[in-house]
Amino acid sequence: MSDRETRCNAGGQFMDRGRMNQNGVVQPLLTDLYQITMAYAYWKSGKTDDHSVFDLFFRSNPFHGEFTIFAGLDECLRFLESFHYSESDIEYLRRTLPEGTENEFFDYLGDLTAKDVTLHAIDEGTVAFPRVPIIKVEGPLIIAQLLETTLLTLVNYASLMATNAARYRMVAGKHVNLLEFGLRRAQGPDGGLSASKYSYTGGFDGTSNVLAGKLFNIPVKGTHAHAYITSFSGIEELKARLLKHKLTAGVTGDLLELAIKYRQKLSTVLNVSMEESSEGELAAMVSYAIAFPDGFMALVDTYDVKSPAKSTNSNNITAKTVTKAVISKSNAKNLSDKRSTDINETKLPITTTSAGINMTNGWTVHPNGNIDNINNAVSTSMENDTNKNDQNISNNNAQPHDSKYHACMSRLSQRSLSNLCKKTEKSFRSGLLNFCAVALALNDLGYQAVGIRIDSGDLAYLSCLARETFERVAERFKVQWFNKLTIVASNDINEETILSLNEQGHKIDCFGIGTHLVTCQRQPALGCVYKLVEINGQPRIKLSQDVEKVTMPGHKNAYRLYSSDGHALIDLLQKVSETPPEVGQKVLCRHPFQESKRAYVIPSRVEPLYKIYWQNGKITQKLPTLELVREKVQKSLKTLRNDHKRTLNPTPYKVSVSDNLYNFIHDLWLQNAPIGELS
Repeated sequence: MSDRETRCNAGGQFMDRGRMNQNGVVQPLLTDLYQITMAYAYWKSGKTDDHSVFDLFFRSNPFHGEFTIFAGLDECLRFLESFHYSESDIEYLRRTLPEGTENEFFDYLGDLTAKDVTLHAIDEGTVAFPRVPIIKVEGPLIIAQLLETTLLTLVNYASLMATNAARYRMVAGKHVNLLEFGLRRAQGPDGGLSASKYSYTGGFDGTSNVLAGKLFNIPVKGTHAHAYITSFSGIEELKARLLKHKLTAGVTGDLLELAIKYRQKLSTVLNVSMEESSEGELAAMVSYAIAFPDGFMALVDTYDVKSPAKSTNSNNITAKTVTKAVISKSNAKNLSDKRSTDINETKLPITTTSAGINMTNGWTVHPNGNIDNINNAVSTSMENDTNKNDQNISNNNAQPHDSKYHACMSRLSQRSLSNLCKKTEKSFRSGLLNFCAVALALNDLGYQAVGIRIDSGDLAYLSCLARETFERVAERFKVQWFNKLTIVASNDINEETILSLNEQGHKIDCFGIGTHLVTCQRQPALGCVYKLVEINGQPRIKLSQDVEKVTMPGHKNAYRLYSSDGHALIDLLQKVSETPPEVGQKVLCRHPFQESKRAYVIPSRVEPLYKIYWQNGKITQKLPTLELVREKVQKSLKTLRNDHKRTLNPTPYKVSVSDNLYNFIHDLWLQNAPIGELS
């Protein structure tokens, strides 16, 4: 058994390799079968000593943006370092490859390592652009070919994830914390770990993923779920109520008693009826505060609590059911697709706008509880029908455009949604009242609460309400730190959600982002490719009717040229035999494929993009820590003009070739393009 297998079996999937850890799954068999069959064909053809150059690059930036963050280099180098087919690998390949594959080939694979490979790359965390190779691989054709799939899988998702995270960081702003909460929604455990690692690289401040915290030294953050709140039904379930004073030895306080005392006072200050507050919620918060008095952060939107004196209509949709969908565009579906036979089960699609909560059936519910009919498709006179018994929708045999269907849905809307925001606020205020009571009780015992998390509802409106509440409590009870309590928001947040919340003037201090971040829902793949551009010193070109797929042949160097104001201006590709551009010297930069697009550039700074990271079987550069890569991302982004980074219609960054390389590409193109014949 090989050393790799021993380490993997003993240490689990990820092996401690020192700096950033190495995934035990990343090994030579993590590849496509055709790489190995090609290797055999190369071997049979006597091409084992052919010297090749491959470029790894992408053709377009993701997420409709104009930049990409290069990530994954560290794992590529660790892969090269450990590249070796184990005995069990060879035995598996003997059984898998077609009969007739010569035994000597398997002996050849058993002795194969990456010692003869040279890898050039740009620094991890650097902004990269289409067509500029982010990695160049030189070496024997067989080994360079065998590296293809593994290098691509290590770079593609890592770069996509880091870019996605960097975009979230830009729209959120530097003063708002970002936490990655996506493990449960990620594409498997490997996807979850990679998402945590590269979201941190891209600018996130922490993760909920505990294993990622251990492996990559990423700050781990978390609160509790609604399940913890709902696990308590009343204060009589509290088995622990006492808490030692943080500063005064020998002093113990009854946290529940203190919290109840403060809740009575806060009820008047915040104008919240005691009947609107859940006893089970208070018990849960007291319990959690006793467990974590220095880190008390509570989820405050679990219950929609109604007064016992009021009758509860069984057909009403609870605020929790509705508000869980409020901020998420992805939950908005046309009502015509929802033909439930039970009104109780009808889920109404909602999105949030600066004007209020927008119902896709034409209604807008404003934060003050009023409803406007945008489409004028349903008469507001339906208010008179609210006391009538609702008919079963299925009994009407209603179709999406039937008047009976609309009338029924109108009555439902009028009855269940006219007070949606009021109910949402009450639901929220129950949690807010209980949180403030427990936080003030903790204060009496020398502790400071951390803050709250909001997981549903109109996040902008509720965050402003929470901040206003904290300020009022701080003033009334003379606890100034209450003004600085953290407000965390979650609930299917994406880039557009944050932009919308920014426009609405939210008071959120931290976003917890999961699904849209880790799955990169706007674009699930970056599309990096790995192309042969030179063999035995002879250039190779791939031709296509689609110009975007035509490769730029030959071994090339890349330089980033900066303008007089210090921003990156253009990336320039040259043949390796050409003299590098110089500061203050005019350089002719040409579009790779459009003859008329060209310009002279006089750079104020010239940055060579490539370094040799692997040569003679060794890593040749001191590799940065994950923290340093994270800093590199932000420094590299600062070199771009704002118009290249903006969310809407960003300015494309220019990638060019030298005049010499331009002529070389087009001469080779003409030499390899077939000549047609007309008759």
